[in-house]
Amino acid sequence: MNRKFTKIIYFLLPLGLLSTGCNKLLEVTPKYIYTTEQIYANDQLADSVVLALYGKFANMQNSLSLMTGLSSDEIKPGINSFNPGYTYMYTYNLNPFSGPTNDFWAACYTVIGISNAMIEGVMQSKGMTQAGKDEVLGQAKFMRALNYYFLVNLYGDVPLVLSSNYQEERLKPRVAVSTVYTQIIQDLEEASNLLADNYPDQRVRANKWAALALLSRVYLFTKDWAKAEQAASQVIGQTQLFQLGQLDNPTGTKPMDIFVKNNPEQILQLWNSLGASIGGISFGEFSGFAVTEDETGLLSAFESSDKRKENYIKFDETTASYQINKYRSNGEESTPNNEYTSVLRLSEQYLNRAEARLELGLPTALDDINILRKRAGLTDLPSGLLKTQALQAIIQERRVELSFEWADRWFTLKRLGLADAVMSKAKPTTWKAFAQLYPVPTTEIQNNRQLTQNPGYTD
Repeated sequence: MNRKFTKIIYFLLPLGLLSTGCNKLLEVTPKYIYTTEQIYANDQLADSVVLALYGKFANMQNSLSLMTGLSSDEIKPGINSFNPGYTYMYTYNLNPFSGPTNDFWAACYTVIGISNAMIEGVMQSKGMTQAGKDEVLGQAKFMRALNYYFLVNLYGDVPLVLSSNYQEERLKPRVAVSTVYTQIIQDLEEASNLLADNYPDQRVRANKWAALALLSRVYLFTKDWAKAEQAASQVIGQTQLFQLGQLDNPTGTKPMDIFVKNNPEQILQLWNSLGASIGGISFGEFSGFAVTEDETGLLSAFESSDKRKENYIKFDETTASYQINKYRSNGEESTPNNEYTSVLRLSEQYLNRAEARLELGLPTALDDINILRKRAGLTDLPSGLLKTQALQAIIQERRVELSFEWADRWFTLKRLGLADAVMSKAKPTTWKAFAQLYPVPTTEIQNNRQLTQNPGYTD
């Protein structure tokens, strides 16, 4: 029988039935079996694959931000934290056998595996329109790029899997980070050309501007300053779609709306029914997390008159600690939800462009920083700063603006070569330089002898 009729596809199953097993990227035992030809018979059926893809990716929306926040200098285990994994992350006591970091490997490769199968399915489809094919291909390439971006920043060199053929891909060795970034850039460039340039409904799927927004960040990692500046400028220039949101005003009559669903600051959000659940688990008396408060901590990083300090962080009297306050929905069914989890937003584009322009020697580098400072109620940075001073100002602004968002602080410290210096001061008794990369899960190495462990860890 033709292979395209026998290949098992899982995407129309309920999301809870999709596999998250770490040794087989796409293996499940489905109750119903759909062939490639059936699932990509038309645009509507293929669109359900996109929904499943985003549903699978959404599983990481809390853990990645919070776990890497513990690794960095943003948060610490709260007084009511009963999960030993939080302490392991905070103190770098990471175990490749069953550590909390193991899930990221499986989660990212599951999304990548689904993306690969989507690309192959669309290419084989005889019933989809060209517009439908472009949409699904663009979504698959965007998600594949985003998850490889997470993988290389969490683990370093990783296998580059570009096919859904498990037997062919399961024994691939790790490849250099630079090689993976080449694929990431290719995927995002193609996605930016395939995806629409508008939002047909809510801002819960990538479009052209989301692909360019992620590209602007990736170009910072590859030090392609001109392309980072260009990509960010293209997004910022879409003023009919994107504008900065507002922080709470002093009277409280206009609350912060930055993370409200479909706010014009948002380039991409994750849909959910109960609100951005990071708000439900990171604030209140049962929260497992607290904002770092010592002289090197996040609380001290905010200038005294910075409005973001009271908008992004809040003091909880029951635990006598500062906690994350970016998301206000508590995740309870009885509470109306008006928030979606932010994945990409306009503020970052100003930060990306500022850094790129600084590296290019452009005199307008700090103009973008001052835009964000003005919203925060702060004065402009002084003119005539040295390059090192200007870069420090950008790092500082990025730290407070993008706190708790998708590992940005952790990845930025490593990208700029600052992790060892910053973290050895923040956690002098527990910091380990090798902890900049998480351990490769032991189960992965056992199932693929081509894989090697990161330095500092024992299988």
